[in-house]
Amino acid sequence: MNYHILKQRRTSVIREVFNREWTRMNTHRGGRRRSRWARALTTGLLLCASLSAANAQKPMATVAPLPERVETFNIKTRSELNKEIPFYVRTPKNYHSGRAYRMLFLCPYLNQEGLEKLAMSPEWLALADLRGWFILTCTFKQPKEAAQDRKVSYYYPETFSGRALLEALDISAKKYQVDTSRLLMQGLSGGAQFVHRFALWAPDRVTAVAINSSSWFDAPNDKCNRLAWLITIGEADPSYNASLDMVDRLRNAGAAPVFRSYLGMVHEGSPVVDRMDMEFLKFYDELTDKDLGKPRSALTPATERLALHGEKMPYVGDSQDWKFMPNTAEAKDNIPEDARIYLPSSGIAKLWGQKEEEP
Repeated sequence: MNYHILKQRRTSVIREVFNREWTRMNTHRGGRRRSRWARALTTGLLLCASLSAANAQKPMATVAPLPERVETFNIKTRSELNKEIPFYVRTPKNYHSGRAYRMLFLCPYLNQEGLEKLAMSPEWLALADLRGWFILTCTFKQPKEAAQDRKVSYYYPETFSGRALLEALDISAKKYQVDTSRLLMQGLSGGAQFVHRFALWAPDRVTAVAINSSSWFDAPNDKCNRLAWLITIGEADPSYNASLDMVDRLRNAGAAPVFRSYLGMVHEGSPVVDRMDMEFLKFYDELTDKDLGKPRSALTPATERLALHGEKMPYVGDSQDWKFMPNTAEAKDNIPEDARIYLPSSGIAKLWGQKEEEP
């Protein structure tokens, strides 16, 4: 429809009607006063007609439907930059009550929309359906220059973002049978900034975390050995040394991080990295699946703690050439300590030892 023609037509009709009435009223006593009244009324109605036509040019915006099995809710915070954080929960295919389910938190990169994160993660969605994982994501916002401001940046969970995530987990657990004390977490770049700090801030909520291309890190604490760590980085990434330093600090604090760098990769995502993340998180899901829904503490269950000790892992790798072998005393002695990476499963070891050019 041509809204410009509609506007002209409405204006013409109203002008004709009120010109006729104005002439009629001016032929009677008090015409001057009525003339002024008529002019005012005409002007008002002409304005209404104009606004009506203008509004017709702007149809009401429609809200795009959410993806299948995705629902949303907002969490209010004290942050001026994130007064209301939209969270999105995706239910796994064939979900039914009667058992506890895993929750995977996928953290978007800086200023990425949560729905975009889901849309760009079809492999993660397929894995979640296969494994019976819920997926939780959200939309954090901040200017790039605020990233290192601990008072306002969502990278630092103690400000507001950590409590917002805990509240979102509580809301999810009230509706679904989901274990919110054994999270799997994954993040790239700005997402890695948040997930690694949340794992340090709330280690009793996290089973395993995959950190990809984080530009800088917070120092690990004495509770970091309660969860499993995967750190990946491109060897052409300016933050390469920061990742090496974090691996050393985690080791010194008693953790056994899996570290992998990739030749030629800069600050970016990669299908190779995604496959490593998935295999890593899948392993720890399998390891702790039987304990979902049970209380978790530093004392229980023993299988979770033992699997985090590097010396107990079945494979050991040499990060100088990305070769791995069974974890024996002889093998360990042949690898320099700072290049020694313990690998918890054959699937992880095979991906870890895969050359970059291999499919």
